[in-house]
Amino acid sequence: MSSPVSIITPSNTTNRTTATQAGKQRLLMGPVGKLITVLAVSLAVFQLYTAFFGLLPTMQQRSFHVAFVLFMIFLLYPASKNSPRNRASLLDWFLAIASAGCALYVFFGYESIALRAGITYGYEIVLGGIFTALVFEAGRRVLGYILPCFCSLFLLFAYFGRSMPGPLQHFGLSVPRIIEELYLTTDGLFGLVTGVSATYIYLFILFGAFLKVTNTADFFNDIAMALTGHRKGGPAKIAVVSSALMGTISGSTSANVATTGTFTIPLMKQIGYPSHFAAAVEAAASSGGQIMPPVMGAAAFIIADALSISYTKVILAAIIPAFLYFWGIWCSLSLEASRLGLQGLSKDTLPKAGKVFLNSGYKAIPLFIIVYFLVKGYNPLYSGCWGIISCVLLSFVKKSDRLSVKALISALESGSKVALSVAMACIIVGVAVGMMGATGIALRIGDAILALTQGHLIFTLIMAMILSVLLGMGMPSTASYVMASVVAAPAMVLLGVNPLDAHMFVFFYAVLSTVTPPVCVGAYTAAGIAGSDPNRTAFTAVKLALPGFIVPFIFVLAPEILLTNVTSWITTTQAVVTAIIGVFLLASASENYMMAPLHWYERLLALTGSLVLLYPGILSDICGLIILLLLYLLTKQRARISSYSLQ
Repeated sequence: MSSPVSIITPSNTTNRTTATQAGKQRLLMGPVGKLITVLAVSLAVFQLYTAFFGLLPTMQQRSFHVAFVLFMIFLLYPASKNSPRNRASLLDWFLAIASAGCALYVFFGYESIALRAGITYGYEIVLGGIFTALVFEAGRRVLGYILPCFCSLFLLFAYFGRSMPGPLQHFGLSVPRIIEELYLTTDGLFGLVTGVSATYIYLFILFGAFLKVTNTADFFNDIAMALTGHRKGGPAKIAVVSSALMGTISGSTSANVATTGTFTIPLMKQIGYPSHFAAAVEAAASSGGQIMPPVMGAAAFIIADALSISYTKVILAAIIPAFLYFWGIWCSLSLEASRLGLQGLSKDTLPKAGKVFLNSGYKAIPLFIIVYFLVKGYNPLYSGCWGIISCVLLSFVKKSDRLSVKALISALESGSKVALSVAMACIIVGVAVGMMGATGIALRIGDAILALTQGHLIFTLIMAMILSVLLGMGMPSTASYVMASVVAAPAMVLLGVNPLDAHMFVFFYAVLSTVTPPVCVGAYTAAGIAGSDPNRTAFTAVKLALPGFIVPFIFVLAPEILLTNVTSWITTTQAVVTAIIGVFLLASASENYMMAPLHWYERLLALTGSLVLLYPGILSDICGLIILLLLYLLTKQRARISSYSLQ
């Protein structure tokens, strides 16, 4: 009899992942397909070369990157569902050439543009207008209507500034000034976020492509099964561990769901988890992959650049919140498995941890190499390059993983293609960031939020949370974080919140928007795999991700819980330990179970105990521990009585 683990193999998972990720892209064959391969590989080589030997001047680096990205998007992404799927139309070719030409004008003329210091020619305004329109069309093709429509509101806001109400009113920008700001400066379409895409984001996506082509994803899946598959509710815990590990590569909810969910969701259903719960577990765990160091959905690089701090500091700040998030899901799974009486998988059907480490443990070395270089103070680009180089070298350890020339080209090509959607989101978000900078409205929005909340920190945090979730719905995590940070973070900083803590707060909720109804791409992707109701899956995922909705409030109100804010290791250790216990109580309240099902008042007591334990303080910790002990004794007694009655 075949083991349940062999129902879906890692290789099958990889194939399904590729299909899922390329769902909207054309499958181009023949000379055009070869051209796309040449362009994708050329872009990858350019990015690697500049990362290792030195970046070009800012406008050149970004405009060259954008030219390649837009050209490939117009050829690979059809204009509508009725467009041909196996070839690019004449219109697609025209738009591709026009968009690349507009971007390359900036690439070749950047010195002249810089020397003229704001003096523009009429034809440049025409080129800029065409280029801006093409960016919106490319964004629509790749990302749908939500993000382009949202960014277009900022164009209207910039133009009709004098007609805006109250604190949103400003002097207004003319059409030529708007186009100049977007096209000929480093504050618009070639702004900071595009710069991060043209450097850090692209390189780490390429690194992920090399890890996948060398079967590192299989190692993560195998080690997750070996370590957790035999435990109570094992397949669900496999999903948590594998999604956390995969998050170090992809940092994308949908990619994580597609990669790990295709084998964890069927396993969870097989041992007795309801289909909606199995899908919710995968969605919540995969969402957490985006806050998992070191990649963090590539937002870590943007946070570091925006705040002019080291990338390592951002990673350090994320460690405890990421751990508490996954710990909360783990506790919920254990409690749900106990309530349903579910067991793990037989050890005979699972890989052996020692054997997995012995045979494939070396595949994790590239991740450690990147972390080593980062800790030593090297920049992420240099670290990422060495990570990719180590992937190539380690592929020769086993003949089955060896990178042939064909596999190397495939990795470079797939990395470029996967990066297109993220790059497009970064480019178009430059419209919003550029217009807010040109109108000077960012701080005024912060003032407006403070006026609405009367300067109360708790109310301001709630408002920032709501804005972050709403702005993040339906958008890639990188883009949603940028939008939310521009709108919500300034108000928090004005109230004295540490800038890094404020940006981490916003980032958390931007990521959680992927499982928050009504627009929750991660939950819907998992529901499709499980065959469950999407809305029920989404609400269950929110319940599992509940610690993620509370922990950000804690590290803003009590910043000593973050490793970047340590003033006393005793205080920080106490805060972390009690937070771990508090998250367990929170899971008990959400699952309505501890040693036995909870009465309504016990559930309320568990919720109260979790909140006082999560907030650091001697008195609050004592109260929380007393509540934990009381609930333990009450539910243990009921569990004992229940077991006697069954006998």
